[in-house]
Amino acid sequence: MVAGRLYGSACTVALLWVAAQALDGPTFGRLAFWLAAFLVLDAAVDMGIGQVAVQRTASDSQSVGAVVRTARRVRLSTGLSGSVLVTTYVFVAREPDAPWIALASLYPVTHALEVSTLAWRNAIRWRGPVMIRASAVTMSLGFVLIAHALGLDGAGPFLFAIALGSALGNVLLHTFGSRHLPAGPYTRAPLAPFLRAALPMGIGGLAQQLYFHIDNVFVRAFRGDEEVGHYNVAVRVMSLGISGAVLASSAALPWLTRAQATGELRAAALRLVGPIGGLGLVFAAVLWPLRGALLGLFGAEFRAAENALGWLAGALVAIHVGAPLLTAVVATGRLARVATIALVALALNVVLNSWLVPGYGMDGAAAATCATELCVALGAWLSLPRRGVRREVLR
Repeated sequence: MVAGRLYGSACTVALLWVAAQALDGPTFGRLAFWLAAFLVLDAAVDMGIGQVAVQRTASDSQSVGAVVRTARRVRLSTGLSGSVLVTTYVFVAREPDAPWIALASLYPVTHALEVSTLAWRNAIRWRGPVMIRASAVTMSLGFVLIAHALGLDGAGPFLFAIALGSALGNVLLHTFGSRHLPAGPYTRAPLAPFLRAALPMGIGGLAQQLYFHIDNVFVRAFRGDEEVGHYNVAVRVMSLGISGAVLASSAALPWLTRAQATGELRAAALRLVGPIGGLGLVFAAVLWPLRGALLGLFGAEFRAAENALGWLAGALVAIHVGAPLLTAVVATGRLARVATIALVALALNVVLNSWLVPGYGMDGAAAATCATELCVALGAWLSLPRRGVRREVLR
């Protein structure tokens, strides 16, 4: 999973590099804006469905077929709704390349096919999904190169090329993953209980994506598309350093859950924060002196985001501290707290961006991101239980 995530991030950076060479500043900025918007759309389409599907079937293999049918139904509905929303906006707002963006917005509908990986996920067999995801991002990069070779140099065609690779990846996940599902036919699982269980996780996940990407709306509104492009390259460079923290924290969830059962969750979380937070400090220390050179690889004009990347280096450290703490909150089983932390962080991020971006542009957006991630880490720490700390479980 770590190798797949790093490969995917590297391909995304390579894709952005190709786009930065092929497109002018404002056009590249529009592409970067819509890529961020589609990440938020992905979270809205999922709405916690994937996690609930695993929870409902991990110890009840007989229910896999029924849960898959219900999960597909929900994702198909949310995917179509998201596509309609994006299509309506781009045509009403007269967005450049509106037809291409509308076509690209259909790809989240294919997330309904992604549910077919449920048997793989329950068995914790990640080789197949990771290899298919790697092939999908490789296809996206290849399609962008083909579009460039054909002279289709624009934010819309490039966005469609990237979405096409992602959609084909979901088709492949369904093709190979469905072979491990029980043979049908089977009835749907009840919809209402399924949605009630998914909603807290869905709201939390959507809020997390929003507070990480909504700054693009403010930068675009106050500073224009070109600065959005510069800022997003800085964000992507920073994102290369956080994959390990997120995956390591997720992998520690069973251990943290056992610590919660014995009343030792705070001590376990602290034990995890030490090495992961230290790794974040190392990454930030390496990134800080190299930030100008890294941005310069995309073009001399991208060095304008050097100060923003400095703030994002601080956010990187905060994420390395906050990710294990937030996972520890998940281990308590109080998912409403996770959603509350994300919603408070989103509100703070909106307030800070409204205040800072008009005067400081992308530097203000980056500072808002840093402050928001610190808020998440603090909120997660304050949400952990304070009683029953013993050290024996940590040995």
